[in-house]
Amino acid sequence: MLIAYISIRDTPPDKPVTKGAYHISRHPLYVGQFLIYVGMGLACASWVILLSATAWIILWQIAISAEERDLVEHYGESYREYMNRTPRLIGIPKSSNNNP
Repeated sequence: MLIAYISIRDTPPDKPVTKGAYHISRHPLYVGQFLIYVGMGLACASWVILLSATAWIILWQIAISAEERDLVEHYGESYREYMNRTPRLIGIPKSSNNNP
């Protein structure tokens, strides 16, 4: 999460954040929060916290959709391109080279 915050700080306001943790996930802060909840649930051996983490991921999907609509409206085509090459929550970044 710290790397994500640094990436936000170091990116000009007129450009979408695409470096650092944002290269792996379009929403690394949500991923970080989820991992914190899962870690707390495991450390406390609490199924309630683990269940809450799962519920948050489901609710975040609604928030993320709205957030991404706003980002596309604000940044336009540059954010659409970023969306096409970067997974929503976590995964392997897609190749920027379109050759097979």
